[in-house]
Amino acid sequence: MITTKIKFRYIKNKLKDSPQNIEILFDKINSLIKKYNNLKTENLEIKNKIDLLENQNEKLVKDLRNSKLNYQSLKIGKFLDSDNKQYVKKRIDKMIQDLDFCITNLSS
Repeated sequence: MITTKIKFRYIKNKLKDSPQNIEILFDKINSLIKKYNNLKTENLEIKNKIDLLENQNEKLVKDLRNSKLNYQSLKIGKFLDSDNKQYVKKRIDKMIQDLDFCITNLSS
């Protein structure tokens, strides 16, 4: 928090104004300091909320990624459990060809 001590005599000499104007200025300065401190506190709270939401978002992304992997595993398991062995063999061969193609493209 900002604490500012303003010497009344210093302000009076600098401004050469009436005590009423100096008092108004002093009140405005105090008001601005309070507003600044409130905004600083609010900013800190918002930053904390952002950090919390980012952590929650990361967790949800990880959960989604794991769910997608589980779903893919389930699809492959159902696919391999199929009664049509010839069809399964062709599909696996196609997957291997696709993987080889991807590896070839990545290495070139």
